[in-house]
Amino acid sequence: MKEQATAVALVALWVLGWGVGGSLIDAGLIGAGVYDLDGGQTGTLITFLLWSLLWGGVGLKLWRRRGAGSSEDGNSGT
Repeated sequence: MKEQATAVALVALWVLGWGVGGSLIDAGLIGAGVYDLDGGQTGTLITFLLWSLLWGGVGLKLWRRRGAGSSEDGNSGT
């Protein structure tokens, strides 16, 4: 049960970090004048895609590290 709670917490924190981080990066780039919202959403789309790839890689690395640290094979309970 503890393993499942840890997994749920990790995913919840990952989703929160993805959303907040992406929004802060996007707002910073808009504020710095790198792109604006008047010309369309291309800049936001590029930011979304790049941030999703980067944050997804971080999440995958953390997930694998969590799995490597446990004594179970991860298939119990299924």
